[in-house]
Amino acid sequence: MKKVLSVAIIALFVSFVGCNVSKKEAVEPVVTMQSSADSMSYVMGMNIGLNLIKIDSMLNIDLVCEGIADIYASQPKLKDEEARTAFLKYMNYDNYERVKEIETRFLEELRKADRKFVATNSGLTYKIAELGNLKSAVRSTRDTVKVNMRVLNVAGDVVDSTFYRGDTLRIAINQMPRGVQEATRLIGEGGHIEAWLPSQLAFGSSGCDTLDVRPNTMLYYEIKLIDVERR
Repeated sequence: MKKVLSVAIIALFVSFVGCNVSKKEAVEPVVTMQSSADSMSYVMGMNIGLNLIKIDSMLNIDLVCEGIADIYASQPKLKDEEARTAFLKYMNYDNYERVKEIETRFLEELRKADRKFVATNSGLTYKIAELGNLKSAVRSTRDTVKVNMRVLNVAGDVVDSTFYRGDTLRIAINQMPRGVQEATRLIGEGGHIEAWLPSQLAFGSSGCDTLDVRPNTMLYYEIKLIDVERR
């Protein structure tokens, strides 16, 4: 782990110092700190800052620095259990409430802009491009489906796509996110639906490492239901 971290820090340092400089400038580095250790300390702080922004840009950076200083001084203000409780409260309640408010506003504006989008009681927001054969619709979580689908995040980045891979996916309904399960039930075999999944209907506060989905991320799914196999 230490070796991996060291390599990451060195790579980060090189990227900051080496970008857009001439060979002459690269040979003659500008020393702005009093010692090499000071420079390394600052680079470490930059690295931590970049990662924290990715995790949550709303964090109080002054208290982050205070927490680091207290650990170095062996005088943390919170006991381990208190810290764990504070973390879980923020991630599972406080942060979720903030995320939910943002998602709600986004989906409300989406429905105003495109009246074909409607919302279910769960918060799933969808529009049906093609209804399909409802006599061959999903009836049970034990059913399996064959689908083509595309998954995007709010920024429009592709999270996953069977279209791009040129294949289809055969999967049991109960192995898909809750919002996808609900969306596939709304169309029959041959149907086509576009659905926005609030984070709690997607991968929730856990996220998904396999798809590189961060916690509390709302996702867009375009699903073509090719086949339904009843179980």
